[in-house]
Formats: sequence, structure tokens, C-alpha cells
Amino acid sequence: MSTLAARLCDRCQGFDVCKPFFNIIDTLPDLKSSQSSCDFCKMRWEVCHSPNGEPVQSIRFDREQSTLKLNESLLPVISICRSPDLVSPHANAIQIGLPRIAEAASWQHLSTLRRWLSDCDKNHPKCRPVERSRPAPRPPTRLIDVGTIAKPLARLLDTQASSPASVPYKYAALSHPWGPEPHFCTFSSTLDQHKQRIPVERSDFPATFRDAIATTRELGLRHLWIDSICIVQGPDGDFGVESKRMEDVFSSAYCVIAASRARGQTDGFQGPRKQRQFLELPVKNAGAAAGGQGGTGRLFVCQFIDDFGEHVLNSPLSRRGWVLQERALARRSIYFTDWQAYWECGEGVRCETLSMVNDKLASFLGNPHFPSKLSSNLTDRGEKIRFYEDIYKRYSRLDLSRITDRAVAIAGLERRMLTDLNARGGFGIFDDGRSLLPRTLLWRRGEGDAAAANRRARPPSWSWAAYDGVIDFLTLPLGEVDWREDQIYSPWKTVGGREERKRRRRTGCVLSPTRS
Repeated sequence: MSTLAARLCDRCQGFDVCKPFFNIIDTLPDLKSSQSSCDFCKMRWEVCHSPNGEPVQSIRFDREQSTLKLNESLLPVISICRSPDLVSPHANAIQIGLPRIAEAASWQHLSTLRRWLSDCDKNHPKCRPVERSRPAPRPPTRLIDVGTIAKPLARLLDTQASSPASVPYKYAALSHPWGPEPHFCTFSSTLDQHKQRIPVERSDFPATFRDAIATTRELGLRHLWIDSICIVQGPDGDFGVESKRMEDVFSSAYCVIAASRARGQTDGFQGPRKQRQFLELPVKNAGAAAGGQGGTGRLFVCQFIDDFGEHVLNSPLSRRGWVLQERALARRSIYFTDWQAYWECGEGVRCETLSMVNDKLASFLGNPHFPSKLSSNLTDRGEKIRFYEDIYKRYSRLDLSRITDRAVAIAGLERRMLTDLNARGGFGIFDDGRSLLPRTLLWRRGEGDAAAANRRARPPSWSWAAYDGVIDFLTLPLGEVDWREDQIYSPWKTVGGREERKRRRRTGCVLSPTRS
């Protein structure tokens, strides 16, 4: 049913899906009977089943903008799109779109990615870097010089030795899951080799990295950052130093390439993609709209695939602990999924189908100046606290290969939040001189979780970062709690000198909230 020639029953032939308040009321017996001879009935029949396989009992489709929703569901089940030249009385109510998605890595696909970048560069002022009070960050210590399409030699570049620290580098950063071993990495023993040449042509070179290098070239960029290659791994490497610079690496990247469909280094992300079902419907009243000269243009109904939440937020990549801060710190990102590519910047989320996606969490984490909502005067204190809690609850449910990274993998994002909240803190605990310290201490083990303390980790025991497993926060009403401030000792207060600060770090914080 991904071909353009559609079989339609008499009833579906008469539908005018562009008409305001268009809806379809079906019965299961009728749909089941007609779906064998009508492609549009078959499309509706296939979406009339709940995830557990049981068919719904009542069936009503309502058009909402350029989609059809089933029984007032939150998510659409069918997309509607048109060609740019469609002439019809209600054509403007339907978005221009692509029923068929181009092949991954094709000229059309790469042209779409380049248009996204160019449009953002020219027309999105809020996606540009902001001037911060601190000095401009230096570039990543190492970058991959990907070469050019004509001369595709890839090698590792030492940015500090190659040019002054003030020289800006326009680079992409790869966000990817490491997956199962073996991993391709730079070690002290291979550092000099990688400075001469990275063996992209080798058959055992990871497909995810090969796709990232090729995509970077096609985007017109010369440099790429990949953690396992640009950070020297192993006991004599510099992970301990470089991991603390993740805020600068991702916030300074020209764009982030996110391998959302990959489960490891070897999977790649520019391979064949799933193709959605679509069919062409006849355009009603086209001749009248064209002044009696006959209708032009085309109208399509398609399988709904513009699902940023499922394809990106619930992808294997997004279950990785490091990725939460990589996404939040990026100014703009391109996500490569099994169905299509998604673009995310300060102006929202775009799909390769040409649709726009609205997602509350996406608008918060996708803000190029994250977490500006925390420092905004338009955001009340209660909402700021809820955003803070949601970030850490979400993070605690993500996967880390090494539990000792629990505090490190969110440290860059945490520094950004501390700055915007004008607070001091660390290890997920904030002190703004008001009630933020006791509230951030009110974390608890997540429901049904029995994880033990992580004795190898460095965070103090009063921080959730010292423990494995998920967390939640106690819910207390705002403005209705008397905090026993004489029994809450902040480790970040400077009174009492260095020894007092050390004592407070060792002894932790005592908390006795009482209802006013």
C-alpha cells in the first residue's frame, strides 16, 4: 500500500478530508468487510487496534489540522499532506508534506539536513550562541578532521597544538550509544596512529562512526567530535579531565548528530529505513477552486510516523545516562531514527516529512539556552522546583555502563542549572540561600527500587548520586513548611573556614521539616 495507485470504495471516494470538522464514523464489522477491497478502509482498520491487540469497540476519526485522531486520542493515527500546487477550497488547512521519505544518505535526504542548518543559521536568532559572563570556552582538546568529499582522509587533530585557543572550530558532535564490546577507542598506544590516519576504510571500523564522518562531510563541516576517539581512554588516558568539559563540547558544537536508531558502535544510522504506507485520495471541488479550469495538485493520507517521543525520547540512545545532558546542552541536533530524521532547535522539532512537532519536554530540553526557563521571571518558583525534580528523576532512570559515572554524566548540565538558578551546589543538591537546599535533600528511593549504596563512588552519602537505582522526591506544599534552618548545614557556606566546610561535607545535612 506504499504505491500511489489506491483502491477506494464508493464511500471513501466521496470523502473530502480537507473540509472543516471532517470526521469518519465506522463500525468494526463494516471496516473488517471493506478493508480487503479498499486501501483507505484497510489503513483505518489497521489503526483500530490497541497495543495489546484488542480492537476498539467504537470508531470515530476526527481531523485535527493535518492529522486524523481516533476516538479523541492524544496522538494522531493518520497524517494528511498535500503537494504545493494543490488547488482546493480548503487546501490551506492541510500542510505541504512528503508522503514518501527519501532513502537515507541520498541526495534528497542530505539536502533536507543542509536546509535545516541553513534556515536556522539565517532565521533563528535565539539559536545563536549567547554571550556569557565567563570567557569563551576553548575548543575540544581533540577533533577529528574528516577531510573533504574529494579527499576523504580522516585523522585526529590536536586543537591546542594546531592553532591558538581563541580560534573557533566549526564542528559536529556525535551522540551515540557505545553498546557491547569491543569498542573502537583512542588509547595512548594508538594516539599517534590516529593523528596520522583513522582507519575508516577498514571493514571492522564501526559503522556508526563511519556514518558520522560521512554525514559531517556532507553537511559541509570539516571537524567532528566523537568521545571514544577524541578522549584518550584507559588508565593512562585523560577521561577524568575531558569528561568535565562536556558542557563546553556540546554547547559549542555547530550541531549534534544523534544516532538514535543505533544500539552500539557497529550498527550505523544511515542504513535502509522503514517506509510508511500512504495512498492518494481524489481532490474534491478542485475545478471550482481553480475557476473552472480543472484541478491540480495531489492529496495523500499516510501512516502516522511523526512521533518524536517514541522515535527519539524512547530510543535506545535516549536510555543512556550521558545523553540527557548531551541533548540539553546542544544548540541544535539532528536525530537519525528507523523512520526518518528529526531536527531540534530553539524553534521546535521538524520532521523529514516536513511536519512540525509540539512536545513540552522537547521545548524545555531542546532550548539552545537550557535551562533559561529556570531563570526566567515568567516561571514561578514552584514550576522551577518541579522542572529540577523532573530532570533528576528522569536521569536516575537512565542507564550507565559505569555506575561511578553517575555524578559525572550530568555534571555539565548541573553547572548550567546552578548558574541560571544563581545557586551553589553539587551532586544533585542545590543551595540558593532559601528553601532550595532542604527541598533538594528530600529525595527518596524510587518506588519498588532496592538498590544499594555505591561504595566506589565519590559523592557524599546524603546525595542520591552515591546510590544506584531510581529516585523520586517527597511532595511538600510550597509555602507551607517551616524549615529548621538551625539544623540544616550547607556544605557550600564559607563561614567557619576550610575546616568547617570539610566537617559539613563529612557529616552531611540534618533535616527536620515541620508543617506551619
